[in-house]
Amino acid sequence: MSEPILEMTDVSKRYRTAGGFGRGRKGFLAVDGVSLHVERGEALGLVGESGSGKSTLARMANGLVVPTSGTVRTDGQDIARLGRRGLRRLRRNVAMVFQDPLASLNPRQTVRQTLENVFRAHGETTSTAELVALLESVGLGADYLGRYPHEASGGQLQRVAVARALALKPDLIIADEPTSALDVSVRAQILNLLADLQRDQGISFLHVSHDLAVIRLYSDRVAVMQRGRIVETGPSDEIFRSPQHPCTRALVEATPEAELPA
Repeated sequence: MSEPILEMTDVSKRYRTAGGFGRGRKGFLAVDGVSLHVERGEALGLVGESGSGKSTLARMANGLVVPTSGTVRTDGQDIARLGRRGLRRLRRNVAMVFQDPLASLNPRQTVRQTLENVFRAHGETTSTAELVALLESVGLGADYLGRYPHEASGGQLQRVAVARALALKPDLIIADEPTSALDVSVRAQILNLLADLQRDQGISFLHVSHDLAVIRLYSDRVAVMQRGRIVETGPSDEIFRSPQHPCTRALVEATPEAELPA
């Protein structure tokens, strides 16, 4: 069996509260001893209520947040030991799609500049033809290269964000609530796009969402998070059909029966 693309072992993250640790306050434990992994080509869904710690965990998975304790490995390498050059290589292999596409894109840069900056950050150049092909892979045309964020809809902007994530051909994409800011019909289009990328390009995904219906439809396996801990894991259909933990049962009971439109 091949090594997981992502492996997190006993990972915790504690944030300081007002006054800091030196005044007798222990801070806030956002993630508490979590272990999980993502296999190559797999879509793992991380689901939990708001404040459960799932977004913090997602950001630790690609080095945006440093764990207080525990280890995070990608391709078998401990992120904490990578150094500057190693982290740069990590950014090639592990990309992220954020919740709000408008907030994650520079409003003063065109789509062309946004995409070119990804290559420039890694000492590479790219052609217009390659940029157009990148946009076409997410269902957009060449005319979007000259557009600014305010000239596109939320769904179009999230496609640009996905194109940016795909630019360097990553092995793993972390999608942190990538559709929660979109309406239902556009949400389904973006999720179907991500599912197609997983199937056609073999990209691994860590899907982060509070919506178990989304996780069920677009993930092979599910990890349920509550109060900073993973309380249940298993295949998506099994988790939905026979939830064991009270938190999982509550999420299932709150999930509408209707599926997202195609």
